[in-house]
Amino acid sequence: MKWIKYIDRISEWTGIAAAWTVLPLTLVVTYEVVMRDFFNHPSNWGYDVCWMIFGLQFMIGGAYTLLHKGHVRIDIVYNILSPRAQQIFDSVVYVVFFLFVLIIFTWAGIKFAADAWISGEYLSTSTWKFPSSAIKTVIPVGYFLLSLQSLAELIRSLSRLRKGGTKE
Repeated sequence: MKWIKYIDRISEWTGIAAAWTVLPLTLVVTYEVVMRDFFNHPSNWGYDVCWMIFGLQFMIGGAYTLLHKGHVRIDIVYNILSPRAQQIFDSVVYVVFFLFVLIIFTWAGIKFAADAWISGEYLSTSTWKFPSSAIKTVIPVGYFLLSLQSLAELIRSLSRLRKGGTKE
């Protein structure tokens, strides 16, 4: 299970890195609000930069959130299950709803980003004309990281199930 700890470290590191993006996001939002509200001179790039930084934070932080059990779950149903049933439930969820779907999203994201790189696509949300390829590349990277952490969680869950269904 050494490679599972390696995946956990990757998720931990990328989550911490994603959390630090709140600093540039705060700076850009503050700059934009001051320029718009006090000087009546909004930038043509502020909106784009804000959603790109937030998108990066959201996508790259997903694996960290899964590692720390921060994703939404229907606890009212989950908590009435026995520990063994919880491990079976977790295993099914990781295979069907996480791993399978995330692999498809990663593959589709690669095509989505590759098309942007090949075509030289620009963002059309403002007059800034920023290339969209970099931010679109974050999509498959984020899904890939989440897929890796899902695989680690699946292996962990199956291991617990094999050991009798206890939580830890």
